[in-house]
Amino acid sequence: MRRLALLLVFLIMSPIIAKALEPERTVDISVERRLANFDLGVNGGQISPDFTTVLIYGEDGYAHLLSAQNADDESTDVRLEKETDNSLNDVSWHPGGKSAMIVGDDGTILRFNSTNFALGEAEGSSSMSGLDINAIHFTAGSSVAYLGTTNGEIWKYYADTFTLINDEATSMITDIDCLKNKNVCLIGTLNDGIATVDQADSVKWIANSRSHTWVGISCEDPTMNSCTGFASGLKAISIELDLQDLSKSEIGRVDILGQLEGDIIADNQAVDSSSIFALAPIGMVRWNQYSEEAFLMFSNSNATDEDVLLGGDSYAVAWENSEYSGFLITSQGRVVSFEPASEEDDGGIPNVLVILVAMCVPGVILGLIYWNSPWLQRKYANFFKRNKKDEQ
Repeated sequence: MRRLALLLVFLIMSPIIAKALEPERTVDISVERRLANFDLGVNGGQISPDFTTVLIYGEDGYAHLLSAQNADDESTDVRLEKETDNSLNDVSWHPGGKSAMIVGDDGTILRFNSTNFALGEAEGSSSMSGLDINAIHFTAGSSVAYLGTTNGEIWKYYADTFTLINDEATSMITDIDCLKNKNVCLIGTLNDGIATVDQADSVKWIANSRSHTWVGISCEDPTMNSCTGFASGLKAISIELDLQDLSKSEIGRVDILGQLEGDIIADNQAVDSSSIFALAPIGMVRWNQYSEEAFLMFSNSNATDEDVLLGGDSYAVAWENSEYSGFLITSQGRVVSFEPASEEDDGGIPNVLVILVAMCVPGVILGLIYWNSPWLQRKYANFFKRNKKDEQ
């Protein structure tokens, strides 16, 4: 009986204690609409350099333009012509913002013109025919872009010409990002570590980076000669760049964000030198590169509380219009707004409940000690008998 009581107390207290240990969410979320009444298979997207539009892409050649500020308003959408049946895997805007390039399977490379919303095959793309292209990124202030394939090849694009510059890796190129103030890029892979590429297209591999499974690279702070790599196992890892000799660049601090549920699957740009990284099952975390701090935006349980179907959906792309305020697009095509959590509903445990638990726990523990101690029971019984005799 006593063992049963102990078990019951443990079962009652465990959810409360576990909830108290969870990081609090920092945003309120709301499902605003769906882009279609069927699963679109959205794979990702990117906000434009002027922060006004977001170009999203997905399975079966899907491409769509949204208003960054008013993604919840269908009247601001621009539906782009379908140019391929292949899966589209990544997009990068030209720094000038007048065009973007979308890449995908079987050598698919599409150029988007933001002036007339035209979408068509990029000149010279036949050079990469048959290759599944998983990542692309334009360098800062130039018309050079680097591309990565699922078999580990690194290509350069410039002036309608695509050139293979490195094929040392054998695993998928997962992400590419570049410094905001230098023509230096980082390229992450699943199993081959991280490579740097300089303005002369020289590829150098960072020592000791092969021990992590890289899923995202973020170089958001223009004042820093470093980036953050996101790796499987809930790791946010500083990557310190030696701009005089990139071969001397190294892996820095490793933060394992063990309080979070799930794992990191992608990242996107946020405001103020920050990034949003995605969790699976669906959830979002805000990472500040300068302070190296992570803040849970919302968890999968928060998503499920908002809409049980949202909890079963997956992340495609998110962006901020201001700190902790913006939109998320899911794989199935849900448009989800988020804004700073209100004080009345901040996702944490009510203070009254915390106080009650703090008051009750010692009493429960003392009661259990008494219950399981015949000596204490005898002492109490004798004390009670003496008091009774004194009263008589």
